Amino acid sequence: MKSQDDPSQVEVLIEKLRWLRLPGMASAVKDLLDCAAKDNLTPVAIIDRLCDGEKHSRIRSSVERRIKDAHFPEINTVDAFDFDFDQARKRVRARYLALHDLDFIAKGTNPLFIGNPGTGKTFLARALAFRACQAQKRVVFTSAPRMLTDLHGADIHGSLDRALRRYVRADLLAIDDFAVLAMDPAQAKLAFQVIAERYDYRRATLITTNR
Repeated sequence: MKSQDDPSQVEVLIEKLRWLRLPGMASAVKDLLDCAAKDNLTPVAIIDRLCDGEKHSRIRSSVERRIKDAHFPEINTVDAFDFDFDQARKRVRARYLALHDLDFIAKGTNPLFIGNPGTGKTFLARALAFRACQAQKRVVFTSAPRMLTDLHGADIHGSLDRALRRYVRADLLAIDDFAVLAMDPAQAKLAFQVIAERYDYRRATLITTNR
């Protein structure tokens, strides 16, 4: 008879876990079985740790997917921002960092970052949007011209509703450089439609502008 820790049995178990789409368990099972034998873990403890492995794997995959779907042109994190650079940054530090608990998303509050070019608005917006991705929120980060070009093109090709859904359904929509360039009537209508629908659903919209 084969022993319980026969390598071939373990490989069969791993293949079953992969077939069941449990990659976290599949990657953790070998080390966990070694640990179970050494530490004399109970069956319940083994299952509990296997479930933890799967949970962490799914969270990691979800975060990676959220970051990819957000379409960041560049990843920024708050720890890389120098709040001590000048007095203006020092004054907003506490208020900005308070946003990182993400309560504003649940409440549908809309942060507005206003400042001259080069003051760090875009950096802080990206860092906050990245934090939302880490919390497994659906995020879209875009510049206003890019969003309006996307929507205008979709309108021409008869796929406006589909394009709108991406911007309207995100838990957090971050629009960089809003109203920096003048909008024609068609663009203004599209921008209003996005903002209005998000307001109706109480979904948070983050805007940076120098206006």
